[in-house]
Amino acid sequence: MVRYFKNIIVYYLLKKKFPQSIVYKSSFVDTNSKLGKNSVIFSGVILQNSVVGDYSYVQSKSILTNTEVGKFCSIGSGVQIGLAVHPTSMVSTNPVFYDNTQPLPRFFTKRKNFNNIFPKTVIGSDVWMGVDVKIKSGLNIGTGAVIGAGAVVTKDVLPYSIVVGVPAKHLKFRFKKEIIEQLLGSKWWEFSDKKLERLAPYFEKPDVFFTELGSGD
Repeated sequence: MVRYFKNIIVYYLLKKKFPQSIVYKSSFVDTNSKLGKNSVIFSGVILQNSVVGDYSYVQSKSILTNTEVGKFCSIGSGVQIGLAVHPTSMVSTNPVFYDNTQPLPRFFTKRKNFNNIFPKTVIGSDVWMGVDVKIKSGLNIGTGAVIGAGAVVTKDVLPYSIVVGVPAKHLKFRFKKEIIEQLLGSKWWEFSDKKLERLAPYFEKPDVFFTELGSGD
C-alpha cells in the first residue's frame, strides 16, 4: 500500500514538472532527466540522466541511461539504450574490483577506478526503433535512422540508414544521397509548429516537400 501511494505521488510530481508532456503511471524519470513538449513516456519506462526531445515517445518497459534523444523519435517497447561498458583490459570485468558505487553487497576496492561505465549515447531526430532494440552506450544514431526490431547496435549508425540484426548491420538507406542531404540541410525538426502544420500535407513525397519548403512561409 505504501508503495502504491508513493508511485501516485511520483506520478503527479512528474505531471507537474513536465506539464507539456504525457507521463504514464509506473514510469520512472530521475531528477537529472528532461522531457520536451508533447513527448510521451509510457508505463514501465525508466529514464536515467536522459533527455527526450519534443514530440518523441518511448514505449513501455524501455530503459534509457545517459541518453540524449532528439525530436520526433519513435522508440518501441523493451528498448535498452546505453548498455553499460565494462573494462576489458583489467584482470576482471566484475564491478566489485573497480567500482564501489554499484549496488552490490561486497567490494574488493574502496574507490571507483573506471569512470566510463555509461558514456553518453546520442540519438538524432526522427529516429525509429523497433521492439527490443539494444544499443551500446556511447554511440551516435544518426537523424532519420531506422533500427529493426530486436537489433543489437554496437556501432554508430549513419543518418537515414536502416540497420537490422545481431549485431546490427546496414541494410540500406531510406533515400538517395541527394535527398538525404536535403533533409539534413532543412533541419525540418527544428521548425515551428505553425510551419510544420503548413508542410505536413507534403511529407508523403520528399520532392513535393522540398518544393513547398522553397516557396517560403
